[in-house]
Parts: sequence; C-alpha cells; structure tokens
Amino acid sequence: MHMNMNYQLPPNEFAVLDFETTGLNESYCRVIEVAAVIVRDGEVADSFVQLMHPGCWIPFFITELTGISNAMVKGMPSPEAVMPKLRDFIGDRFCIAHNANFDSRFYHAEMSRAGIEHERSFFCTVLLSRRLIQDSPNHQLGTLAHYLNLQRPAEGSYHRALYDVLLTVELWKHIEGVIRERLGDRIPDQDVYRTLMRTSKAAVWKYLDRLAETRQRNSDRRLE
Repeated sequence: MHMNMNYQLPPNEFAVLDFETTGLNESYCRVIEVAAVIVRDGEVADSFVQLMHPGCWIPFFITELTGISNAMVKGMPSPEAVMPKLRDFIGDRFCIAHNANFDSRFYHAEMSRAGIEHERSFFCTVLLSRRLIQDSPNHQLGTLAHYLNLQRPAEGSYHRALYDVLLTVELWKHIEGVIRERLGDRIPDQDVYRTLMRTSKAAVWKYLDRLAETRQRNSDRRLE
C-alpha cells in the first residue's frame, strides 16, 4: 500500500508510537513490543499494544532495560504478522515518536520484512524539544517528564512501549502549547513542525515570531 503524502488530516488527530527492540541496528535486530495510540482533540481515542516474538533470543541487557523476557514473548505473533495490523491502525495519520530516527528505522525495516512498502514520515519530539525546551538538562523522555512535570501514566514504567507512548503524548501537547503561545494561540500545521525540526536552536524563536507576524498581517488583510 502506498501512502498519499499529500493527504493531511487535521492537526488535532495524529498517531504516537514506540518500539522496544532486541538492539539498536534495524538491519538484524527485531522489534519485541509496539504501542501506538490515536490522539484526537488532545485525548487518546484508541490504542494498539502488542508483544512480539522476534525469532531470536532477547539479550539479557534488553530484558534488564525493558522488563521484557524471552518467556513473555513465547507464543506471541511475529513482527511480520503484527506490522500489517499496525499499519491499518495508524492509517494515514501523521506519526510522532520520541527519537523518531530510531523508531522510524525499525518501522520501515519491519514493514519491509512484512512485504509492505510505503512512505512514512515521522515528527520527532527529541528534535522539537531540543529547540523549544532548551533549558532542560537533556532531552531524554524521563528527564523531560521530570523537568516539565508532565502527567505520568498510572501504570507501567519507562522502556515499556505504552508507557513511553502516553508520556510522549503529554510531551507533544506541551510542545504544541509552546508553539501556540508564540503564534498567538493559532494551531500550528504540519509544515511548522517540519520547519522547526530543521531550524537551529538559535533561530527558532525568530522563525516563530516572523510566522506570527505574517499570519497576523494576512488576518488583518482578510478583515479589510
């Protein structure tokens, strides 16, 4: 299935996802858990969570990090069986991930193994937070959650997919709030996020201020 990149759903509806994996290299490491949620008007409307058997042994250090053991994935479906269901769940919504470089590489690698070739771009809360939350000690999800006093999920822990996804939702809402405040409470479209991810930290505020001025002038002209 080929994704139509020209089709854009409204910015108040999007998907957030996270993978837990057997390692860092998507060429030979595999996913062992995925979580994705659909966010609509700032609220989680639906969720998709699945453990997977990677077809290989889960290293001990991964079990220590995530809490996911070989016993937990025994009898679970393969990534090849799960990825088409994930694709259907996400649909054509734009996707958000914390450290999207990592998650997007595994997303495309596992989709390819499942025989699903299509384009998919991701918005990265690491890149956005580096530019918009510059005073944070670092931009790991746990550090940002503590620094911003984000609402934490009631259950789970870091490095479990659903916990990290729900925390990323809260981080995204904070990031959107920072941008909206700079734009005079106007909702940013996807092009704003794309531009911000490419803009240097030194230039982000000037960019948003120029955008706010341009939008205000355009609004004033429509009223004339």
